[in-house]
Amino acid sequence: MTEEGQINRSSLLVMAFELEGLCTGLRCTVPNGLTPSVRTIAIMNRLLREFSEKVEGCALDELPELSEDASPVDLLIIAEMLRSALMSFLTPDERDARDRTFGFGAAQDGR
Repeated sequence: MTEEGQINRSSLLVMAFELEGLCTGLRCTVPNGLTPSVRTIAIMNRLLREFSEKVEGCALDELPELSEDASPVDLLIIAEMLRSALMSFLTPDERDARDRTFGFGAAQDGR
């Protein structure tokens, strides 16, 4: 891909997309009694670590690493907390881009 065709996104915005996908998956599986796999827990732990490394003064810094015995409901709640907290760190333009990508935001003038 040429440089002019590249799209650059902040690491927090990319995390927002990752968390949205994770939360969607958990919202679909947890109510059906399905238990997230070891891979899902590993993804959540990576996102928790990356978020903690990028922001300061966040309550999520106190969360322990998740283990295989974490309940599916706890995983969903922690993922939703992380998603909500991350949203507070996105710029207004990033929140707009995120919302428009998922079809919720209104089209902006001149874009």
